[in-house]
Amino acid sequence: MPSPAEPRQRGQEGTSAGKRDPQRAHPLDRPADSESTSFGSWLRRQREAREVSLREIADRTKISMRYLEAMEEDRYDLLPAPVFARGFLREYARYVGLNADEVINHFLAAQQTQSAGSDDAPASGPALSIPRSGSSSWPRLLFFGLATLILLGLVALGVWLADRRRARPQSAPPPPIAAPPVSASPAVTPPSPAAPESPARALRLTLDFTGDCWVDAVIDGGRRVSEQRVQGESLQVDADRTIELTLGNVGAVDAQLNGLPLPLSRRLGEVARRTIDLTTARQLRDQKESR
Repeated sequence: MPSPAEPRQRGQEGTSAGKRDPQRAHPLDRPADSESTSFGSWLRRQREAREVSLREIADRTKISMRYLEAMEEDRYDLLPAPVFARGFLREYARYVGLNADEVINHFLAAQQTQSAGSDDAPASGPALSIPRSGSSSWPRLLFFGLATLILLGLVALGVWLADRRRARPQSAPPPPIAAPPVSASPAVTPPSPAAPESPARALRLTLDFTGDCWVDAVIDGGRRVSEQRVQGESLQVDADRTIELTLGNVGAVDAQLNGLPLPLSRRLGEVARRTIDLTTARQLRDQKESR
């Protein structure tokens, strides 16, 4: 059994490294040992046993406090999409020192149990529990099959909407109107002063989405953009100094900075965070000129 000082020591190691080492994850106390304990309560108990605060996790992983609290309260309907719930849980587990794969398996089993018991549950709703290890595996296969069909349906709907948008005919221009005859001595009017143009920003980030992705961008340490994007959409972010970018599905994003390709990971479902500043733009420009 680990000594009482071990959770604090591990918390200090995680703070200095910025992320817990998944190879040194604590052994998990299976939530199946208690039928009345929900998955979120079990998750909070594991964190508190290791003396890690939600604020510390939010600062290190860049996951919103609102989403972290929703996971520990079993409010997964507040998260952007199921793929982000798994990504957030994986980052949570890695930082706290839990085995990320086991945490994801417990979460999926909890969702399966909640779906199977929703028809017979009372109005107040029982606490979310994890099924016992001896239960049959066919409900889990059925759950994954339904989830796959729903995902395929959403993708097909997105492709159909994008094709319909592209195929929509442009409205015909109005017929030309004959100009009135010009008088012999037309009055000369002074040209109106041109409206001042807004100054160009030093950083222009363009994101093209090939799949569903949650985006969070903090611009110059102030203004924040946080929204869900789907396949076929684009997003442009302009800044003077820095862009703190977080992508919930980095493998579904193609990025350009000031017109130059910005390398990103191509792993689907991975949560990625990156700081983009003037140095990043200069490095991309130097790489292009050296070719």
